Order: sequence, then structure tokens, then C-alpha cells
Amino acid sequence: MNVQDTDLVHVPPANPAAPGALASRAVVAGGLVYATVIPRREDGSIETGNANDQTEQIFANLEAVLSQAGSSLSRLVHLTIYLTDIADREAFNQVYERTVPRPFPSRCAVEVSALAVEGMKVEVTAVAAV
Repeated sequence: MNVQDTDLVHVPPANPAAPGALASRAVVAGGLVYATVIPRREDGSIETGNANDQTEQIFANLEAVLSQAGSSLSRLVHLTIYLTDIADREAFNQVYERTVPRPFPSRCAVEVSALAVEGMKVEVTAVAAV
């Protein structure tokens, strides 16, 4: 796919007035939405609770950013899940399975040594159809 600058649509955060907004931005290109989502609350703070709480926040943010881009969780094509402890994959999966409509998208979970903000246990990159 050859993407020209004119094909790119940058989707701003849902509430740009909030400190840090959702820290979830998306780019639409070639009929797909590309988004990276962290567990940032609308007030700008990071959810640093357990992996379940962070995953709940991530999916709330992902749903908001996809909606803004003209997509939804039912249009997900792929997720890459970054976990600071691969044992948290079970907690992630519990939220994922009740939040993401079937058929599930392809996905990949990887353990990383750290994420950008201390206390973050989960980060997600997503690709969805528009």
C-alpha cells in the first residue's frame, strides 16, 4: 500500500482540554485506523491499579478513539498487547473476552521490561477497519 500524506487523517484526542486528554490518538490511512492506547484517565492521570483495572481503562479509551475515527471495537483487525508481566495476560484476557465482540481479531501479546510511565502494566496498539 502506498500511502500519500493526503491519505492520512490524524484523529485528535476525545477531550483535548483535559490535561493529557486520553493520550489515545489515531491515524486513519487506507481505510484502517491505527491507534495506541494507554490506561490514562480523562483527568490526565494514569490508572496504576492492577492489570484488570488498567485493561478496563484501555478498552474504554480504545472504544472512544475508534468511535472518533469512525470505527468500533467490532471492526478491530489486530491488537498488539504489551505487558510488563506476561502473567497479567490472564487478567487482560478476562476483560478482552467480555469487551471485544466476536470474531476476535488477530493479536499478539509480548512481555516488555517497562512501559513509558512508571506503574503502567499494559499498553495496546490496535488496527481497525473504518
